[in-house]
Amino acid sequence: MMNMTSYYDFSGQKFGYPLSLSINSFDRHIFSRQNSLELSYVLQGEYQIVTEKFTSKLSKGELVMIAPGDIHLISHKKDGVILTIHIDFDRMTTAMSGNSNEAFSAMIVTNQAYDQLKNKISGILKLIRQENYNLYTLNAYMMDILSIASQVSFSMSSLPLQDEAHKNYMQAILYIDSHYNENLTLGDVADTLSFSLSYTSKLFKKFTGITFIKYLNSVRIRASLEDLLEGIKNISEISDECGMPNSKAYTEAFKEIYGISPSNYRKRFKKNFAPTVEKEMKLHDFDSILEDFINEEETVYEDEKCKITLNAEHIKLETEEEIKISNKGKRIQIVYNSHILSSYNYKKAKYDCFYICA
Repeated sequence: MMNMTSYYDFSGQKFGYPLSLSINSFDRHIFSRQNSLELSYVLQGEYQIVTEKFTSKLSKGELVMIAPGDIHLISHKKDGVILTIHIDFDRMTTAMSGNSNEAFSAMIVTNQAYDQLKNKISGILKLIRQENYNLYTLNAYMMDILSIASQVSFSMSSLPLQDEAHKNYMQAILYIDSHYNENLTLGDVADTLSFSLSYTSKLFKKFTGITFIKYLNSVRIRASLEDLLEGIKNISEISDECGMPNSKAYTEAFKEIYGISPSNYRKRFKKNFAPTVEKEMKLHDFDSILEDFINEEETVYEDEKCKITLNAEHIKLETEEEIKISNKGKRIQIVYNSHILSSYNYKKAKYDCFYICA
């Protein structure tokens, strides 16, 4: 298991770009809601996902998609390391993004869409591992992800049924999300939704594991991050606008969530550090847990009877038909049904074996 003492962050926020990618381990229970498409892939361990529509456990190799505007929580369960991609529609024009809130659905991604999205994430990782990479290639991967994610077939019948308490809890969450910057109390939430005070308090403890005030503070802190990182407003102004009673309360709540003060968080962000890191890590430092992506097979040909894939180690052919492979000099030819399907430079690719699957 990898000991996660550091964090990798490729953040588009730093230069106004829509795509961000991070690798991290965290165990704090913080709900979030943003105008971005979120893809989270479990690299190691387990996580718990809670959304407005479903609750589920995520294990290594599973991929969850969160639609723009959806309230959700992803919490650490066991030795967790997670890779997360955000595509932020606030950093695109309306002509580019359209009505993003209607185009996607929150779900555990499976089947063909899983393979397609994993392939695109792999492409992004391989690209940004390079010292100099092509921005237009990165744009292409990003738009491919949006295209695939928007076309995923989604059935409400596939979701687990939620009990009445979960529905009531989500009502409370939605209300807080709209009124967090006001002088809000647990009694206000209970009265508005016609719940008793004790029942409302129990809802938060049951579904978040924290008290109402801690949850409210986390919503306020999350809402303040953009202003904090922008670096124009002072802490007092930011705390007032997000609904905190004063800058001292804001700072204390911030430190409880992120482990450092708001001012230090701002400084570290500018230096490309994550909130709780002790050292900055490079993407190559995560090779041991990114093996599924950086060594992923690429499909170079496929029809109803034959599939050919390759990676840095081998070429694999899956077919029930007659095939022919010839190694002429420094090139490899794959012949199927009297046609040359592919020809590869053996020396450059360093393929050292073939897999033929009948």
